[in-house]
Amino acid sequence: MREDNKQKPTPQKTNVTKQRWFWPVIYASFSILLVAGVWGYSALTNSPKETGTSQLTATNDNNESPTVETNATAESMKYPFKEALLKDAKVIQDYYDVEANEQSREGALLVFNQTFTTSEGIAISVNGEGFDVLAALSGTVEEVKDDAFVGNEITISHSNGMTTKYSSVGDIAVKKGDKVDQGQVLGKAISNEYNPNAGTHLYFEVMQEGKHINPKSLLAF
Repeated sequence: MREDNKQKPTPQKTNVTKQRWFWPVIYASFSILLVAGVWGYSALTNSPKETGTSQLTATNDNNESPTVETNATAESMKYPFKEALLKDAKVIQDYYDVEANEQSREGALLVFNQTFTTSEGIAISVNGEGFDVLAALSGTVEEVKDDAFVGNEITISHSNGMTTKYSSVGDIAVKKGDKVDQGQVLGKAISNEYNPNAGTHLYFEVMQEGKHINPKSLLAF
């Protein structure tokens, strides 16, 4: 028999799992897949937040007048006279408050020709002398009324829905439609025929959406 015709032995199949390199490769592949999955999940969940922050920053950069500017310019009502006069200023007639005690309510009654009316503001006097009347808030002059009986009136509207009225004012320095700044001189306190017992004074009223409120609850320096 020829040597070429001899049957060659069948090679044995190699068991891959028994190779020294097999399990390290499997572990490495699994680690790579795990890291890739975690990274992909993190990128997916964080992308909306990053986009939102970017948009907010861009919006703030492009806006020249941010919303907070409105709050920054808000005013608190101040006394309608110079701060230096505070120690000499007195409220000689109070706002009529139905919840106040009897003495306070009696002191807030205005008497003219034996007729009683309630005071819807406060009468301010500074040693019985004339003084500069100042705008308690910035706003727009809605009306200037010449009336010798009440000593002339100035009505100013404000952006917060309030209206202030100044009566018993002479030498008026503003007119209807004028824009006034807080602390601007409107005129000078004088006397009037309606409340002669008060002498030289300013009668000051505050209204919120057309309803009178006690000025003393708001005034300050």
